[in-house]
Parts: sequence; C-alpha cells; structure tokens
Amino acid sequence: MTMLNYSHLSGLRRILSDTSVFANVSVLIYDQTDNEGEYISDFARTIFIFVNHVIVDMSICVFGIVGNCLSITVFLKQGLSKSVNLSLFAMSVSDLIGLTFQVWHNFCMNPYLEQSDLPIDFLDVQILTAGTPNVAMTRITCWLTMYITAERCVSVLFPLKVGRIVTFPRRVVIIVFCFSVNLAFFLPLYASYYLTFKFYPESNKTKLGISVQENHDMLIYVMNASHAYLSIISFVGVIMNTAILVVTLKRKAKWRKSATLGQNKIETLAIRDKKTELLVVTVATVLVVCYAPGVTCALIEIVFPEFNFDNKLENLYHVMWSFCFLFSSINASINVIVFYNMSSKYRNTLQEIFSSLNSTHSKKKQRKI
Repeated sequence: MTMLNYSHLSGLRRILSDTSVFANVSVLIYDQTDNEGEYISDFARTIFIFVNHVIVDMSICVFGIVGNCLSITVFLKQGLSKSVNLSLFAMSVSDLIGLTFQVWHNFCMNPYLEQSDLPIDFLDVQILTAGTPNVAMTRITCWLTMYITAERCVSVLFPLKVGRIVTFPRRVVIIVFCFSVNLAFFLPLYASYYLTFKFYPESNKTKLGISVQENHDMLIYVMNASHAYLSIISFVGVIMNTAILVVTLKRKAKWRKSATLGQNKIETLAIRDKKTELLVVTVATVLVVCYAPGVTCALIEIVFPEFNFDNKLENLYHVMWSFCFLFSSINASINVIVFYNMSSKYRNTLQEIFSSLNSTHSKKKQRKI
C-alpha cells in the first residue's frame, strides 16, 4: 500500500496509530525486499493490513457491537444505581462507540481502496472521522477501568464506609470527568484540522482530505504529551488497583478459612462481594494484558525513530499496529463473554430479556394466525 506522505500530518498520524495501544507482535517478520533494511515487504504489509483490518477486526467489531448493546440493555434493566452497574454501563457505551468508529476505520484502511479511484483520501479522512474518535473511546475505557478497580479497592479496604464514600452522585461525577478530560485534549485537533478538497500532486487529482491551520507543531506536541500521560496514568492505575484487589482477595480467603462457624449471612455477603471483585479483576486483567505490549511498542518508537509512520521501518510499524487495533477490538468486545460467564445476575437478566423477546414474538405470530 502506497502511503501519501505529508510532513504536516506525519506526527498526527503517528499518535493516532499509537492510540489503540492494545497489542503485541513479539516476533519481527523478516522478508526480503527491494529496500535494504526493511523487515516486511510492501506486499506482505498489504496482506497483513487487509487480513487484520478488513477481515478479522471487522468481524470482531460486529460481534462487539452486538455484545455491548446487550450489556447496555442488561445494565439498564438491572438499574444503574446498583453496585458497579453504572460504571460497567458507561464502559459498555464507550466500547460500543469505539467499535462503531473502528468499523469505519477498518473500511478506510482497506489497501485496495486506492485502486477504486474515488475522490477521497481515506487515510486522511479516517484521522478525523475514525481514528480520533476511536482513540478517545479507547482511553476513556482505560480510565473507566481504572475507576472501577479503584472503587472496588475502596470496597474491600473500607467495607463499612464504602456506602458513604462511593455514592451514586459521586459515581456520575467521576464518570463524566473520565469522559470530559479525555475528550478535552482533542478539541485543539478539531480546531486546527478540517476536511477539505485539495490537490494531490502524487496522483494529479483533487480529493477530499484534511488540511491544517497554523501552529500545527504545537498541536502535535500537545497531542503526544496528552496521549503519553493519560495512557500511562490509566495503565499504572489499573495495575496498582488490580494488584491491591488480588492481594486483598487472597487475604480474605485465608481469613474465611480460619473464621468461626455461625456466620452464614456474613459469608453469603462476602461471597457475593468476592464474585463482583473477581469480575472486576478479570476485566482489568484483560485490559492490562492487551495494553502493556502496546505501551512497550510506543516506547520502542521513541527509542528507535526509524520505527515510525513514514520512516525506514514503516512497513513493520503498520503491521505491528494493525495487530494493536485488532487486540483493541478484542478488548472492547470480550467483556460481554466475561460478564455472562462470571456474573449469574447478568446471565439471568440476559436470559429474561431473550425469554421476553421470544414470548412477544410468539404472541405476534398467534395474532396473525
């Protein structure tokens, strides 16, 4: 796939490629090419991007969209004021929006679109219409996961005070903050970059792409800094909170074994809390496993400038980040499976929804007859 190289867009494209921060390719794929020092040929790169984005990732996105819609329905039916339902509901909304934009992003990344001779530079257009929104939702999901794990830490460390510390209005404020702080850093981007028809000398055609106003160097600096800090904060926060939860769960398990009998009611409540904590730990662990390699890959980009969007190792760069987007979609889609397998309450509510739909459908059939 031939990439159009605009010096004023390279930094922005780089940060948008990094923002999935959700995957790892541990082995460099060596392929003989015409360009000395390349690890992956242009043809291999095209195949990887087509398979990962257009086929595999697109399928995962469709599954994730359906799954998150079901999760949103379940949490609304159960009530958002109960336990961590509001936080999980917000995370499902974030994942749903991110996956929807990822579908468009996968379409734009199709390497064969360049042969369609359409008056659109899809690689440019996707930055504002797909890449940036997907980045925003990805980071919001990370921050929401950090908050959910922090809330459970408060629950296990201060079980008698958690009702006064974590109230429903405070949950709403924190969730709104998670959305706002991540979206706010993209306002300068949309203030400086805009869609417009412009002439591309490489193809001798006028196409719909993006243009930038002045001070784009400062914009790229702000984007890089915000991406680095916001990503690292959420990543470290999730790891720390998850570690605290795991240690606390082990200590509680030992305590229960040594506890005296006659505490059935307390034990029942403890088991219910333990299930919620295990669910949160599982969700956080999935995110950390997908997130850590991408952060490592972003650090490699800083240490080795050749590993970049438009430098010597650009083919390897694109292939590795195609896996990043793939694992990002997996992370946003897999929660419905985790919820269904680990939460009997979620499973029962979902079954009730399907039963209600089946009964409604049967009644409609009987009326027609």
